Amino acid sequence: IVYHPDYNITFMGLEKLHPFDSGKWGKVIHFLKGAIKRKVELDWDTEDAEYLQKVELHSEGALNEFHPDILVYNAGTDILDGDPLGGLSISPQGIVKRDEIVFRAAKQRGIPIFMVTSGGYQKKTARIIADSILNLHQQGLIGAEAMNREEFPSLSTHSMCCSGSAGSAHTTV
Repeated sequence: IVYHPDYNITFMGLEKLHPFDSGKWGKVIHFLKGAIKRKVELDWDTEDAEYLQKVELHSEGALNEFHPDILVYNAGTDILDGDPLGGLSISPQGIVKRDEIVFRAAKQRGIPIFMVTSGGYQKKTARIIADSILNLHQQGLIGAEAMNREEFPSLSTHSMCCSGSAGSAHTTV
């Protein structure tokens, strides 16, 4: 979790930092190092059980420490096993479960969530994202019936914008 008081923004990320990221993100990471409140490291080839345990533990912990007005969830799929850049070994079912964990944690606390997708460099990524969205709907975590109108009276829809190597699309759920 990273927090900077000048912007009143908190970030939480569970991913592998790659050497090629250091040039792109080096200045940002250096700037934010002093603000890191929760450091979560993952080894190469981390699999579902360990990854999902950390997602749940640190999502719950972060949202218990800080109650945001909105959660912007960057749901990357470059963690998928076999991704040429991700370095992790997460199954399609693990990605679906990860998204469910994050949405459930937000819903339990009444925090609106905006999901964006990123990363993911395999043809099957689009199907996994679709499966995850269908699961979130089946679990009652997205869609009109998932919203508490009394808690979020100004929200009438959930928007999801997807982009990545396979192209881009815009969908309103």
